[in-house]
Amino acid sequence: FIFSSVEDYPSTLVRREKMTDETVDSTQSREIRNSQGHALNNDVPPGKFKEHPTDRNHPLKCPLIWLNGKRIDDNIGPYWRIHNKLYDLTDFINRHPGGRTWLECTKGTDITEAFESAHISLAAEKILPKYFVKDIHTPRNSPYTFHEDGFYRTLKRKVRPILEKTGRGPSLGMIIIQDGLLLAFLSLLITGSLSDSYARVILAGFFLSMTCMCAHNFFHQRDNFRMYYFDLTLMSSFDWRISHSLSHHLFTNTRYDFEISMLEPYWEFLPDPKKTLTKRYGSYFYELLLLPHIFYLEIIKKIILIWKKKIFIRPENILPLVELVVMCLLAPSIGDGIRLWFVMHSASSTWFLFIGIFVAHHHPEIYHEGDKFRTNPDWGLCQMDAVRDRNEITGNLFLVSTTFGDHTLHHLLPTVDHSKLDALYPAFFETCEEFNIPFEFLSSWDLLKGKYRQLANNTPNTSQPGYKAKAH
Repeated sequence: FIFSSVEDYPSTLVRREKMTDETVDSTQSREIRNSQGHALNNDVPPGKFKEHPTDRNHPLKCPLIWLNGKRIDDNIGPYWRIHNKLYDLTDFINRHPGGRTWLECTKGTDITEAFESAHISLAAEKILPKYFVKDIHTPRNSPYTFHEDGFYRTLKRKVRPILEKTGRGPSLGMIIIQDGLLLAFLSLLITGSLSDSYARVILAGFFLSMTCMCAHNFFHQRDNFRMYYFDLTLMSSFDWRISHSLSHHLFTNTRYDFEISMLEPYWEFLPDPKKTLTKRYGSYFYELLLLPHIFYLEIIKKIILIWKKKIFIRPENILPLVELVVMCLLAPSIGDGIRLWFVMHSASSTWFLFIGIFVAHHHPEIYHEGDKFRTNPDWGLCQMDAVRDRNEITGNLFLVSTTFGDHTLHHLLPTVDHSKLDALYPAFFETCEEFNIPFEFLSSWDLLKGKYRQLANNTPNTSQPGYKAKAH
């Protein structure tokens, strides 16, 4: 029922700009080498975000439109950019261990952040030279750095031997939680339909939302059937691999974060001096009306995109329709089944958005674009500036997996299963101490209040928000 799919990326939505010799230059450049001996350009100016990313404010906010806007801005032709080098990964698409979608989607874009955060081991770096095309001498549309002696690569070195022992995939406990949530949802859907019980289908909606939040852990990983549990809601795992994994996770709380632009104009979190009183304080009143209906607004938008032939239906998108048919068959009447279906998905929408909006990213002490940017733009440090964790959640795998817990480590190491993150805290704390970063938790109440304080905030922070090095 969510109408989203892959389109012909290079030709239909994309307004391809012709590459010039200034854009891509194969001439010899001054080089340094990383720890694997792979040459890296050292003469390319630091990157920065574009002030107006292409199609960021497109009226039909869609992950594929966002991605094609990024493709236009990156302007690298039919290649993949990693740091300051271009690669042709076409022949590797079908062999990619994570699944072909990741490479198909990102063709023609800079995937530096995605490459670095998805690959903890050195295996991916070792095969890159085979697909090398040429150096590129234009700055990236991103200020983030990944220096070998920087915070993020140091963290990866420390967690690598731990993950070699524990593995990165889900534990049995994680699988039991995910499948148990699914069974609870299906049981409540069936019994609620048979008994025509609104209470049961509302509860089914909450379990559906928790099933979805837990499944988010799985769509970050290599292709697997549990990621499609996400599609039981009125959302799409394919869409979220773009909007969440390739946008929000890589460019958190910036103009390139699709989850920032997607919420606008209802929730406007960037500290814009032009923010109106309605945008600053209106959500106190209207969000209770919006939360149950946002998923339906997404459906209307996607129907328009289908009509405009911007996107197409994927097989997993019919799952909510299957739910509707089952509920209509089990309920006393077709009309009752339809009403119960709408109530269930309204409950799911409410809980998912309530949890998703406040739990990790929005507070005046958290970085939002417009605030003073840190002088050391190490990607890992910038991620930490844009995330906070809740002290009531960490340590409980059920709460972690159903309320976006252990969020800092999840942002730093998104392809590692939630069940393996707890084992990485000692290495993480050691890295924080080494770089003099005072990591700390906030309470859920602090973050809930902070969400409204940030919505009301129209003055960018002139001192860097986020984690500041402790004074010696």
